[in-house]
Amino acid sequence: MPAFSGFHAHDFGTQVRGTHWRHRGALGGQICKALRRWYGDRYQSWGVPGSNLLHIARRVHYRFPPDGLHMALFVAASPSALRWGAWLPCRGPHWQAFCRRLEHDAVTVPLLLYLLHAFDLTLTDLSDERGGALGGCWRYEGGELTWREACSLPRPALPEEIGFRLADLGSHDDASLSLYAQVMPQTALAWGDGTARQLLAVLAALVPFYELCVNLSE
Repeated sequence: MPAFSGFHAHDFGTQVRGTHWRHRGALGGQICKALRRWYGDRYQSWGVPGSNLLHIARRVHYRFPPDGLHMALFVAASPSALRWGAWLPCRGPHWQAFCRRLEHDAVTVPLLLYLLHAFDLTLTDLSDERGGALGGCWRYEGGELTWREACSLPRPALPEEIGFRLADLGSHDDASLSLYAQVMPQTALAWGDGTARQLLAVLAALVPFYELCVNLSE
């Protein structure tokens, strides 16, 4: 497979047929090669049918086609943005493991806060622009944890609110939790053959969070 040379404009459209799949597969292969080298586990990538979406996961903790039950790292291109991070559906064994962590350990929320702050990430349900079943999103703004109601109205947030709000997501079968970075398509296009390096800064940092959820589900 040819090396990934960078995104093209058509990667951010709605057409996902033909050479686009092979182009995306090259990016997934490059990312997985680095993750295997750093973490020693057999990470693999899959192009999600019918979308400009790449899933990256440990083989033993993923099903293809996606069944909406298993966590994955992701890269998603749309006309408005490139997003990449961790995706956790709010049902299934990985969600249950995450909820047990929220309730019983003192590591999960501090880890989420660190990732949000250190990598300028957003935590929300990406099913719509208003935060889906979560009803908003968390970010760090000006060095302060901020909750944006409907992803638009900001107010200071307390770390304790995260566990309380997330616990209710499990009652929504179609909800999911995404912790991700994003840039405009023009920025991603300018990365060229350095794209995988840009994405890996966040994806590699999210592996401990991913492993925390999937390992406890075993």
